[in-house]
Amino acid sequence: MLKKIVIKNFISNRRGYLLYFTSNIIATMELFIFWGLKDIVLRAIKDQETALDFYIDFIVATGIISIITIMLMSFATIYYLKLRIKDYSLFIMLGLHRREVYQLILMEFGIGWIVSEGIGIIGGAGTLYGIQEILKRIYPTLVEVKKISFNVYLHTFELGGGIVLGTFLTTIIWLENQRLSSLMQQEEKNQKFPEKWYWSILIFIGGGLIVAAWFMFPSYEEIHYDAYFIWIVGTFLILIFGTGIVLSKIKYNKQKFYLKHLLGINQFSSKYQNNMMLVLILFTIHFFALTYIMTGIVTTLFVEQYEVKNYPYDVIYMGNASDQKNMSFLSDNNVRINKIPMVRVTSFSRDQQIGISEKDYNNLTGRTLGLKNQEIVVEMEDQNNSNKIVTDKTFIENYSLMYVGRYSDDKSEELRSIAIGGKRAAKSKMAKNHTYKIKKMYTENTLGQYTTGRWRESLIIFSNDYFQKVHKSLSCDEQELTELYLIKLKGKDKYKTWEKIKAFAQHRGMKIVNDGNERKIIYHTNSFVKEQKVRLMFELLSKIFILSILLASSALVISIKNKADLKFYQKRFEFLRCMGMKETERKKLQLIEIQSVNLVALIASLCMAVIHLIAYIMRAKKAGEINTVNFVKYWGCISMIYILFECVIQRVFAQHVLKEVEKQ
Repeated sequence: MLKKIVIKNFISNRRGYLLYFTSNIIATMELFIFWGLKDIVLRAIKDQETALDFYIDFIVATGIISIITIMLMSFATIYYLKLRIKDYSLFIMLGLHRREVYQLILMEFGIGWIVSEGIGIIGGAGTLYGIQEILKRIYPTLVEVKKISFNVYLHTFELGGGIVLGTFLTTIIWLENQRLSSLMQQEEKNQKFPEKWYWSILIFIGGGLIVAAWFMFPSYEEIHYDAYFIWIVGTFLILIFGTGIVLSKIKYNKQKFYLKHLLGINQFSSKYQNNMMLVLILFTIHFFALTYIMTGIVTTLFVEQYEVKNYPYDVIYMGNASDQKNMSFLSDNNVRINKIPMVRVTSFSRDQQIGISEKDYNNLTGRTLGLKNQEIVVEMEDQNNSNKIVTDKTFIENYSLMYVGRYSDDKSEELRSIAIGGKRAAKSKMAKNHTYKIKKMYTENTLGQYTTGRWRESLIIFSNDYFQKVHKSLSCDEQELTELYLIKLKGKDKYKTWEKIKAFAQHRGMKIVNDGNERKIIYHTNSFVKEQKVRLMFELLSKIFILSILLASSALVISIKNKADLKFYQKRFEFLRCMGMKETERKKLQLIEIQSVNLVALIASLCMAVIHLIAYIMRAKKAGEINTVNFVKYWGCISMIYILFECVIQRVFAQHVLKEVEKQ
């Protein structure tokens, strides 16, 4: 008889099982897909510069998604336990021994974990291979299908198992310390929230973390990526302890306000711990969407624009004096070549730049710079934001410490030893040879932008005397690039002419490769612009993909929460009816109560998103990258669309819950 009751109980709770297993499957798929993308992106994308951009993108995304999915899996497991806890206590009351109940829980969790983990990993692997296949068919020259590392499977399996095992052990320990009567009444108890003044210390710590992240973010050093995670932790502390103290103050000092809005804030005053966990998950989702994703979408759609008409030359070729006589095939009325002396310059970041003299720069632009000795001007090529002053200290440090010539391991190590050697190293003869005084650093479009950042292929302008000295010393080495050919093509046969130049460059080698440090010696404007448009499309698709994952996670969290709280809402609705409240008022209050948790998360994430936006603009302005007014306008429009879409989703869920309540 008891077995039949247990089986019937399982059958009656099938919707709860399905929701719990579905959440675990989706969370496992998310983890696997993003860990897999981070694992294969450098191998799957053929262009290394594009691959590196995506790799950094997915490192941040993987970190945030991992936090969200771990919290989602824990949240789903905890809420599932709350749905089942009365059933477990009923089994004990009907005569089932605790040991048998523990075996039942272990079997239930074990089967659920194995099934959901297996389906999630298989689904994640299939999705990841499917994404690669689709991208390969669309862009066969850019993408290759790569095998997913075994470590991705292993880490996903281990993490899921760890969460389930931890929850199971916690449940067993908790059950051991509970009486049967208390188990049956768990749902009726009001949960405590922090209300003592000493908890405010943690609020100040949270504020301190937010301020610290603020100072970390406006820099192009890699440390600014850590700011996202520190902002999340800081906001967590403020939300958890600040909300509790505010509720306490309202409850005891603002009785009139408290009683008037009692039903609206009931979600937090009665179920504080449950709903704060929910707020933290939703905050993380919304924060990541409104910061990293939204700024990425705005940059991709409105900031980075590559158009052939903005480039002054059709081809840029870097060679040496011996190439002049070999390029006689270009003596055509439809080809114009401007040849100027150049040197390769390698900066502290090991990226290579283009060095020319002040005289030749004056011939190209008409600007007089008045440089002396080892003074330099750094012009970062940018077709979208020209004539912007660059003040970021990271770039100043990068371009102050350089050596003339193509990349060399030994010389790069010399730069590194100077940088970490302190004052003594800075005063050495070697340091004086490699240290330059930056007179100006700004953006312009003199040669055209053939890179996606501020780190490479910048124009370094030297004083005339210094340039003549270094150019003369490098001209003896045939492996060095000492002549810059700026080529304009005209007429209908532009592409055929480019093919001839390309064939000539291939004979010399289109790329200089040294120990993995690869830089082109020739750029074709049409080809580069097409590549960048493909890259931007990839970036936009990746951001939209991540955003869709975040929206799905948000919807899933709310679904689980509404399912677990359905009986609570039914009791509340019935209580209000018995109190004589009109149906329209009851529905209005219930809608506010159901949506209040997500509303708090949205408001908190929007506040932090504004802080992030200001820090992002400060960072971008230091690098001369954006038009502030346009960027804020585009960010505001896209963010409002996201918030409205999220509100509509939550409204639909709330209406569905009301219908379920009215059916009972």
